[in-house]
Amino acid sequence: MTGPHPVLGDLGLAPVKEADPYRVVDLLAEGRRLLDQARARGRGRAVRAVVRQPGQNLIVLALPAGGGLPEHDAPGPASLQCLSGEVVLSTADDSWLLPAGTAHAIPPVRHDVRADVDSVCVLTVSLPR
Repeated sequence: MTGPHPVLGDLGLAPVKEADPYRVVDLLAEGRRLLDQARARGRGRAVRAVVRQPGQNLIVLALPAGGGLPEHDAPGPASLQCLSGEVVLSTADDSWLLPAGTAHAIPPVRHDVRADVDSVCVLTVSLPR
């Protein structure tokens, strides 16, 4: 992979005070806010860690129509849950359509994510402690 990870690189690795793992998070509201942010900045995505604890990150991905994550490697075991819209998770050999309400494990190979409609997803990443 060249350059920073398209999700974790956007977040940085320093602890995030606002991502207290012991608070309730409205994922859809956060996704709507991030979609607005991505559109306002003219970007294909906006991301925010909503839970960070040793060994695990829960990240909201807002992908406006036409946006997504470029090809990259998974930083560890991960899964992607689509909350609204629909996304396509692709590897060199396969692809999976994830409509709202579905989830898929992210294969441990290079992959990308594409949104043809406004979409909000949750990425759960397990990292070594």
